[in-house]
Amino acid sequence: MRQLLTCLLLIALSGCSTVDVTSRQFIPKDAGKLSMLKQAAPDYQVDNIEFKHPDGAISRGIFVHKPDAQFTVLYFMGSGVRIDVNGALIAKPFVEMNANFISYDYHDFGRSDAPESAFGLPELNAETLALYDHVRATTNGKLVVHGHSFGSFVAATLAKQRPLDALVLEGTGTSAQAYADNMVPWYGKPFVRIKLDQELLAIDNRAALRAYQDPVLIISGVNDVQTPLATARELFDGLSNPHKRFEAVKDAGHMNAMTKPETRRVYQAFVSGVYE
Repeated sequence: MRQLLTCLLLIALSGCSTVDVTSRQFIPKDAGKLSMLKQAAPDYQVDNIEFKHPDGAISRGIFVHKPDAQFTVLYFMGSGVRIDVNGALIAKPFVEMNANFISYDYHDFGRSDAPESAFGLPELNAETLALYDHVRATTNGKLVVHGHSFGSFVAATLAKQRPLDALVLEGTGTSAQAYADNMVPWYGKPFVRIKLDQELLAIDNRAALRAYQDPVLIISGVNDVQTPLATARELFDGLSNPHKRFEAVKDAGHMNAMTKPETRRVYQAFVSGVYE
């Protein structure tokens, strides 16, 4: 609805126009709901899962699995993304690769609940470590940590503190400052300056991955304007890691790189140990 109203407003401002609007445009359709995933992947079981933290917070998510899956993915979503709205769209590429899929909504967001308390990046990091340790202890076989957008910074920080079977960063960049700056459109850059607090300024994937030597795949959509290809490539080029691979995905933006068959082929090759 918001996109429709925005479109109508822009058309109105551009001059006199007649716009045809149907009733279907006012009836929302949730293409990412989990029932869609169950229809698309009938061989998979979709379980609701939860993890209780020491402070009383509860992280809730989904475990999409089948017995003969080749590997498991622990997926950290982008900011503002949640399972009940986007879960099916996010998980679908992974079931198409014959992988299990685990993801949790962030602290006190979506399905997850938490008591009223101060919550910042140190607390997010503590929850991330607890979730990873729990998933690693209860998962057989290869576990891939995959972070998208904001989740790529969460995943990179995790990789600084834990040995991983493999790390995938999708729609990523160098730092929180670069990430924030890229959210300002080009025509606003002369007039808008994003000022981050010290906690956010400390977020830097280059520093987080400086000593990381386990396998890492960086995926970037060629048409991504939120985390442009150049910043993802800068991060990749700065890695002193013999087990790294970069994939620039044609005709892909910030949200849809994993929907491309060529991306999934590279992903499966990477998980199998192919880094070129």
